[in-house]
Amino acid sequence: MKNIILIMLIAMALFSTSCRKDTGGNADISTVDFVVQTNQWAETTNVAKGEQGYGYYVDLDFPEITLNVIQNGMVTLYMKMGDSWTSVPFNYFYQSSNGFDYQGGYYYSMQPGLFSIDYYESDHYTVQPDTQIFRLVIVQPI
Repeated sequence: MKNIILIMLIAMALFSTSCRKDTGGNADISTVDFVVQTNQWAETTNVAKGEQGYGYYVDLDFPEITLNVIQNGMVTLYMKMGDSWTSVPFNYFYQSSNGFDYQGGYYYSMQPGLFSIDYYESDHYTVQPDTQIFRLVIVQPI
């Protein structure tokens, strides 16, 4: 009986360890609002209209996006939709004049110093996007 009590006490000691939250981490958060004008969207050159991957993109210089941010921080993009912000990637659905449903969407990618936004439509006949307002949130680890 003493062995059972001893085993139960050891088990309780092992499984009742407490965890503590690490509150030592800090981050520097910056927000950048910017506008991409209609004429800034570049047409993809490696894919023909009507083929998969045809769309538009814009490459933006962002020296704030460092390798450290990419590996240890966070970058989030939002797009202004009316009076509110919508997170990207963002997809929405259309119906063409001939009744076919298709979707369009904004996506992003990055590398140190460069931030790219892409726009594609699923029918592969992507129309150049209008002027759009974006918000980039960069979390730089300290």
